[in-house]
Amino acid sequence: MKSKTFVMMFLAIGCGLVAAYLTARITAKQATPDTVPVLVAKEKIKAGDVLKDPEKVFVEMRYPAGSTPNAISSLEDLKGKMINKTVQPGQWITPDDLSSNFGIELPKGFYAMSVKVSPETGASGFILPKSRVNVVATIRPNGAMSRPRVVTILQDILVLAVDTVANRPEDKIAISGLTTALLAVKPQDSQKLTLASNMGELRLVLRPHDDDERQLLAPLDRLDTDLGYNDGTVGIAGHNASGQTFKLAVAKKDLEAGTKIDDPDTLFEVKTFAEAPDQALAADKLSELKGKALKVALFKDGVLTTKHFDEKLSALVAPAKPELKKHLLFIQNGGNTPQVTTYVDGSSTLGDDAKGSFLSVPPEDKSEPARPDAGKVNPPTGGGETGKPQ
Repeated sequence: MKSKTFVMMFLAIGCGLVAAYLTARITAKQATPDTVPVLVAKEKIKAGDVLKDPEKVFVEMRYPAGSTPNAISSLEDLKGKMINKTVQPGQWITPDDLSSNFGIELPKGFYAMSVKVSPETGASGFILPKSRVNVVATIRPNGAMSRPRVVTILQDILVLAVDTVANRPEDKIAISGLTTALLAVKPQDSQKLTLASNMGELRLVLRPHDDDERQLLAPLDRLDTDLGYNDGTVGIAGHNASGQTFKLAVAKKDLEAGTKIDDPDTLFEVKTFAEAPDQALAADKLSELKGKALKVALFKDGVLTTKHFDEKLSALVAPAKPELKKHLLFIQNGGNTPQVTTYVDGSSTLGDDAKGSFLSVPPEDKSEPARPDAGKVNPPTGGGETGKPQ
């Protein structure tokens, strides 16, 4: 009887110890929050240092979940990156503290190139980092008979920084007195910028943030009167007085040299233009390009021409715009000088330099005609000196 009592007592004690142990484990687990791995610096890291071997300067530690937002936990995320701020021992970092290009994050395949700007050529300072711009060049005249020419050389270009500001300021919507803008350009575009900057002045034209369409803008070397026309055509440099338009093939994407045209509809789209570039291919001839290959690369929104092929494709060229018929109307009232009005294809130009201008004609000469003997020396008469006019 006594032995049975001892057995029961030992069983009760054992069950109590197990229950106490389990209770302690559950309580400890509830008291200890979940943790996550975080990389912290083992030593001071200076701004600008490149992390070639991040495992030598970082160590993994565990922090309560949610206490280290965006903290980096993988050494692979650090390898080859540059620290853009000074990091103290025991400090963790985030992706915002890293850069792959000395503080400027460049898209793959692009270079960073700065251009000189001013408030007048830089949209009054409203161009900020992450803005998108067009680059317009005014080419200086070369020669006595030439005149300035305006060319849009680049479109939809990303602004990386203005002056030394690489992030949009939170308390400003514009930066006054800016002197440079850092642009993300492709290698070939850096050559365009260098050439254009040596030929004239560059201007940055601010684009809407939701506009990524590129247009064919013909170079401009003269000013036309704005008559308020908006017929939806692309690339109009002044009003097309003839009213003729051209349907041309435009690349849907960048096409490399050697691209074979198996299905033209997948590579090109048709757009309407007021003017056709030299040797532009007519859109209705696209089907005849099947099986041909591009000799020269064609960028997105570029117009397809015969110059992009090895073969001579003169039969596929869009017809040239007919020459405008120009007439002059002269009106003369009495003896007044005649008034002249210019008509193009039957319509008056209404320009200040045409209508109301006057022909320059010499005034009528009403003076008496010179006598045949005018200017001759009278013969001497009695008592007069020889050769002296009387």
